[in-house]
Amino acid sequence: MDRHVTKHKAEMKKEAGNILPLALVMIFLILLSALGIGVVVMEGARSGVETDQSVSAYYMADSGIERQLYEIRKNNQTLTYVDSLGGTYISGGTWKSTGDLEPTTSKQIQIVTTSSFAVLDVFNPDDLTHSLGIDNMHLTWQKDPTCTQPNARMEVSYAYWEIVGGIPQFPSDNQFIVLPKNITYSMDVPLDSLKFYRIRLRSYDCAAVNVTAAFSGGGVAKPYPGDITLSAEGTYGKATQKIAATMPKLDILSGVFSYVIFSECTLVKGTGSVTCP
Repeated sequence: MDRHVTKHKAEMKKEAGNILPLALVMIFLILLSALGIGVVVMEGARSGVETDQSVSAYYMADSGIERQLYEIRKNNQTLTYVDSLGGTYISGGTWKSTGDLEPTTSKQIQIVTTSSFAVLDVFNPDDLTHSLGIDNMHLTWQKDPTCTQPNARMEVSYAYWEIVGGIPQFPSDNQFIVLPKNITYSMDVPLDSLKFYRIRLRSYDCAAVNVTAAFSGGGVAKPYPGDITLSAEGTYGKATQKIAATMPKLDILSGVFSYVIFSECTLVKGTGSVTCP
């Protein structure tokens, strides 16, 4: 009887000792899971902070672009001036100008329709007393694939002024010269290298796409002066974002207004009469 009881107690003691390693394994797995979850949570929090800082830095740079454009179009400042601008906000974000990008030698226009003009300014808005030496504009385009018309003729017109005695002599009203409409999807527009031009493009039959205007003087490619490239770098926390935007320096009116203002016809309001030369 005593031997049987002793054997039973020994077996119970042996079975009770088996749970300790299992408990240690379970605790280790729980700790490992908690550590993994903690790493994921910390990584997500860090990524969220970086994303917030990156978005804030982007808007810092965007505000810099807007400030540059305001100074140019509203305060008539030069590119040299806006290239020196910068700013710091209460939040700790900053932005600075990062200009001096290489100017483009051509003007790219995605589409020119039959109901509005694309305007090209072939002069330096910061200096209206010195010509740029541009004596030719090479124009190429393609017909809009959705157009059912057989052709996509381009209408090119221009107005110009020159310097007399150091003073710009601007054209009077209705002095846009209209060139013959071209059907070959490529044309050269000869210019006077000593004059300053505003050129208008309008597709005559149907929309023209992938329009490219390249400028040269004496056979050498010249930068297109009508567009400017503004760039700004924004910083917030550890994030930095940079934005560059190319746009017309002068604020052109919409196609409807540009047609009325520069029309070759005399428009009499209220009578419905139209007189063309």
